Amino acid sequence: MATIAFNCTPAALDKEMAAAYCSVGITMFEQMVQDGTAPKARRFPGRRRVAWLRSELDAWLAGLPLSDLLPPDNTGAKKPRRAIP
Repeated sequence: MATIAFNCTPAALDKEMAAAYCSVGITMFEQMVQDGTAPKARRFPGRRRVAWLRSELDAWLAGLPLSDLLPPDNTGAKKPRRAIP
């Protein structure tokens, strides 16, 4: 039997993947879903599993308002150390 490699982007994402896809933490993502500001998950029939459709996340992200704000200075990037005299 031949093995076929299938490489594609998933259409449905679990909570952790959906939060990462939207560039937010899991807690913030859960809060936005609970508040109704982010799409709700889809339930697989007969299963205790839910997932978010990537297409719905894309549409929601594209509809977010534009911002004139720059990212904050503290972005977690390492800062250069001063030389000790």
